[in-house]
Amino acid sequence: MKIKSITWDSCRSVWASRLWPTRTSAIESHSAMLLDGSHSMENMQLPAVYLGLFQGDQLVGVNSGHLCSDNTWRSRGLWVDPEHRGSGWGSRLLVATIALAPEDCGRAWSFPRRTSWSSYERAGFRLVSDWQASDTSDANAYCLRDI
Repeated sequence: MKIKSITWDSCRSVWASRLWPTRTSAIESHSAMLLDGSHSMENMQLPAVYLGLFQGDQLVGVNSGHLCSDNTWRSRGLWVDPEHRGSGWGSRLLVATIALAPEDCGRAWSFPRRTSWSSYERAGFRLVSDWQASDTSDANAYCLRDI
């Protein structure tokens, strides 16, 4: 298995077909969400990265990260093929994404599904909100970790 950079189009394709196949809102390259629950369209213009997990030539996992206007780093869109879940690759993708945050960024955060929480916890995140419904899941929560 190898983690390497992928294009936004490759990541979006996996998100649309595998992570969020029933999502009705547009799937964008960035999210306007901020850790405090507010939104900033400035996020849409800030640096972003897209990572893929490969088994040979097969893409079996993705995640992205982008800078937010509050100078935090958002990890977004973690997905690992069901055949490879439980092996720690989700946590490795999270750690690899966080490693690409700008040096002056002190915190990373995400809004994971409850079903993937164990990967985030293993990657050093802690919950900072209650579980709540969103347009992509019936249970998401904000989580945070220092970089």
